[in-house]
Amino acid sequence: MPRVSEEHLAARRRQILDAAARLFAERGFARTSMNDVVREAGLSMGAVYRYFPSKADLVIAVCEGRGGDIDGEFPVERPRDLLARLVGQVRPGGAHARLSVQVWGEAAVEPELAAKVVPVHCRLQEQLVHLFDVDGTRHDDQDAVAQVALASVVGMAALVAAGVPVDERRFIDALTGLVDPR
Repeated sequence: MPRVSEEHLAARRRQILDAAARLFAERGFARTSMNDVVREAGLSMGAVYRYFPSKADLVIAVCEGRGGDIDGEFPVERPRDLLARLVGQVRPGGAHARLSVQVWGEAAVEPELAAKVVPVHCRLQEQLVHLFDVDGTRHDDQDAVAQVALASVVGMAALVAAGVPVDERRFIDALTGLVDPR
């Protein structure tokens, strides 16, 4: 039997994750079945279960890797640029806002998911604090400022997901004013 390449396996996994992310954003976690994911991915049930033995595993995998980094690393950038990238991920019209809100809601009641997303959030918060230092910005309580800034982005995602109009540029300007009041 011919051996399947790592690239092929990675592409199949990505195909399943992309299909699941689309459906979760559109329908929600609870209203998306594994059968729905199988159909959307265009694969067999066995192929999907080979990569994700349960729906919980699939939900966790979809939630991983969306922590503001680029290919696993954070670029050196101004705090405003990081916040603008994060806001851009949850902008009006995008599916990521709906997915993000669901992730945090589900993490509140699902310890296994919280164990995956909370460390990603903490790592992002630490990066933002680090960027304050690189930027020369000094706050008495940089951790709290970073936490408030990131909570604002999550809050924006909730507003956008519910259809509340948000002016992205003005939101970024106001948020930047909070983290860098110069």
